Amino acid sequence: MIRLRVPVSGGIHGGAPRAGRAERGLDAAVDAAVLLFALWTLVYHLGLLIRPPTWVLLACWLGAAAAVAAAYASRALRHGAAPEPPCPEPPAPGLSAPPRALALTAVITAIAAGTSVGLHTSGAPWWCAWAFGLVSVATSAACLLRRRSPAGGAAPGDARPAEPDGPAPGRPEGSGADEPAAATAPASRWGTPLALATAAGFSVASLFIVNSDGDDAYFVSRSVATAAMGRIPFKDVIFTSGRTGPTAGEPPVSSIEVLAGSLARVAGIPATSFVYYLMLPVVTFIAVWSVWRLARAWAPRRAPLCFAIAAVYLLWSGLGPASLGSFHLLRMWQGKAVLVSALVPLLYVHLTRWAERRSRRDLAMLAACGIAGTGLTSSSAFVLPLVVGAAAVPLVASGRVRDGLAACAALAYPVGAGLAVTLLHHDTTVTGWVGSASDDYRWVLLSAAPGVLAGCALWLAPWTARRGVPALIGAGVAAVVTLLLVPGMLGLAADVTGAGQVLWRTMWVVPAPVLIGLVATVRVPLPAGVRRGRERAVGVLAALLPAAALAITLVAGGTPVWSASNGSVVASRPSWKLPPAQVGTARAVVALARTGGVVVMPRAYMRAVPLLTARVHAADPNSHYLRNLPVPARFVEDRRVLTAAVRRPGGRKPALPELRGALRRAGVAVACARPRDRHGLALLEQAGFGGRRRVGDLICLFPKLGGRTP
Repeated sequence: MIRLRVPVSGGIHGGAPRAGRAERGLDAAVDAAVLLFALWTLVYHLGLLIRPPTWVLLACWLGAAAAVAAAYASRALRHGAAPEPPCPEPPAPGLSAPPRALALTAVITAIAAGTSVGLHTSGAPWWCAWAFGLVSVATSAACLLRRRSPAGGAAPGDARPAEPDGPAPGRPEGSGADEPAAATAPASRWGTPLALATAAGFSVASLFIVNSDGDDAYFVSRSVATAAMGRIPFKDVIFTSGRTGPTAGEPPVSSIEVLAGSLARVAGIPATSFVYYLMLPVVTFIAVWSVWRLARAWAPRRAPLCFAIAAVYLLWSGLGPASLGSFHLLRMWQGKAVLVSALVPLLYVHLTRWAERRSRRDLAMLAACGIAGTGLTSSSAFVLPLVVGAAAVPLVASGRVRDGLAACAALAYPVGAGLAVTLLHHDTTVTGWVGSASDDYRWVLLSAAPGVLAGCALWLAPWTARRGVPALIGAGVAAVVTLLLVPGMLGLAADVTGAGQVLWRTMWVVPAPVLIGLVATVRVPLPAGVRRGRERAVGVLAALLPAAALAITLVAGGTPVWSASNGSVVASRPSWKLPPAQVGTARAVVALARTGGVVVMPRAYMRAVPLLTARVHAADPNSHYLRNLPVPARFVEDRRVLTAAVRRPGGRKPALPELRGALRRAGVAVACARPRDRHGLALLEQAGFGGRRRVGDLICLFPKLGGRTP
């Protein structure tokens, strides 16, 4: 039987294992990258007011970075290079061990909630998920926060619960507790090479796996337009050359696309190539290393095993386009993917460090993470408050009021940016279908075996995470998700925020890869009667059993993110994230169009146009952004008519008068259809286009009068 460990709230219980020199160097490099991007975001947001060329923004950014580096170096020279010591623990009341029945109730209901939420698509009642989840969260919190009140105890506002004097119930004296010291050597000896090799492997794989995403019509097109114009694109660049306002629900808050475009312009590299070939492997490496940092911070023992299982989960969670694995390896060039894959784990790391050490450096990193998150995506306005709340509320509840309130430094910038957008932009509503709580869970954390594992790991987090702050934060994460799963909660949030179509991203509060990895660190007791001399071998086998069981379950019940069933293709060389044939055909069609003209092709080819140029536009590369464009209804309807004319050979075609008017009003320079689409080609000819020409995979036609007919 697995030993039951009663988690303890409060201060430092040995702390996370001390990192080795290589780990500390890479940790510092990642933190420096976060600080640099936070500085860029500040400069970019200032640029939204004064609108200078991007080279001015880059110069200001480099100057600010140099000033910060000089200030840090000067401080290090004055005070020495030694790390800031943690603040001393204030006096605290003692803790009483919670009843064993309460602990068993928490664990059993956690497993019941995780099983119910993962098997909801197979018929498990939804009420079981949130009802058992509420019971598990309540009983886990009771175990964490239960205390006795001795005479002369500290004031409630300043008190930190102390560790019990004796061993936790169910754990004998000398059992190693959470083994921070014992875990240090193995974690540095083979954990660091494992993490480095995994991060490098993910980075290389990201160059070869092609899984096209329609949102690139917005995200990458902003980089392309920035590189072409040398200025921040304030208005639409997908359908027009800035003749209409920006897409509703997409305020120009995120700065990462403009940074990529600005650097590509300076380097003389096509913006799309810069994003896919340079930025993608770098941020993928950072994301994997962030998972390793969180595993080191939260795992009570065997952090490398926790990290290995987290990597397996990311690789085999390709059951849907919104899964954490699909957002990690397949889409890391998008700011929202960087947020969920890299910044959320990093934020949990710094929240843990702040609560355990209370150093000004960690508090500054919390603020930097908040600014950086705002520069990645506007979704940070509701994702980061959930993440910070999952840590701050338990800290306050455990008596550490000032620490919990100070952790909210990470919220100042994203919340302020969200309020500014609400006040300055007349329409921030994101239209589209709004899913239920069960849909949101299934999209992000999946269903069946992966969904059950994610659910069980979520509600068991207070019991599998390292004692103290990690256990508190684990309970906070479980509480946040449980409240979100209660029927009506997400609907209420959608009515209040107007962001209902993207509220499924609230599930990003769950660092599922690491939480599942923590289950692999559960201690399995040695069987009685093991012969002396064999304890070590049997102990190693017992330690590997949970990890092996998890890995087998994830591989057998999951789908590789690189599989064809997930819409992926493994290219023979580093590639753009579109099929090469589509990119080549779209490039040839764009070359035939006049500047400012519109091209019409089947949707798969039009999706490539915003990635290629800012001077020519596709009629409809993404219907979501067309639907949310602040334009007259006639503009939208014309592009829908044009798309329907060439969508597929057997599809419904528009009437000839509709098509003729849409071609004229949109200013179409080239219209192309598949060779098998004889009806579509004939309809285009009847509408006044001619000069058939084979261009790549398509047959293209051109206006007969006043147009360019090669």
